[in-house]
This record gives sequence, structure tokens and C-alpha cells, in this order.
Amino acid sequence: MNELAEFCSPCVDHGIEVKTEIVNSNKIINKICEFYSASPSLVLGHLRYKKLVEARHIIAHVLRHDRHLDMSLKSIGFLMNHRDHATIMHAVKKINNYLEVDEFFREKVKSIYLMVYGTLKYYPHWTEQTGF
Repeated sequence: MNELAEFCSPCVDHGIEVKTEIVNSNKIINKICEFYSASPSLVLGHLRYKKLVEARHIIAHVLRHDRHLDMSLKSIGFLMNHRDHATIMHAVKKINNYLEVDEFFREKVKSIYLMVYGTLKYYPHWTEQTGF
């Protein structure tokens, strides 16, 4: 019990509400669209505006890395307006590359994970030791 109190103490001290949700693919899409202030039909459409493409790529990334959904590239592509699995693979790789080199983008994606899940535990680069 004492170990648990030590683990939870920092969250209580800082007023951070710790909540974890298992979400479905529609909620992921809707939350990311909300983050980008765009409708799902626009984001999942074929327009090539930078904001929409980025949102589309992040949706593919989050769906691919969600451990509970465990979606294949093909099923993500089908969900995202019948896109090819190679398109989804490209989007996921592109986001992974940006996460490695761009600190501002990494913070944006962390904010999206917090918005979708309420925690960073599902963020692909999260570890027990660092918390990120």
C-alpha cells in the first residue's frame, strides 16, 4: 500500500486527474478531428490541405498503435474512406519520422493522445521509467 501511495502522490500533489479509457475507432477519429477543428468528412476526404493531411496521418498513426483495437493496415484504410494499406503504412511511417526529429510536433501528438485517452500510457514512446 505504501508503494502505491508513493506512486500516486505526485499526481495528487499536482492536481492531475488520471483517467484511462478504452476507446473505439470512431471516438479516436472524432477527437482528432475536434483537435484540428475539422469535420470527419473533411479529414477523411481527399482534400490535400496541410492541416487535413496531418490530421489524417495522425488518425492512421493512433489507430495503428492502439493496443486494444489492434487494427491491420487494411482495416484502417477501409475505415479511412477506403484508402490502400500502403497509404496507411506511409502515413504511420511519416508520423513516426516526425516524432523522432520535431519536438513541437511531438508535443502536439502528446496533446492529442491526452485528449483521446486521458493519459499518455498509450503514446508509443511512453515507458514506465520515464513516463514519456
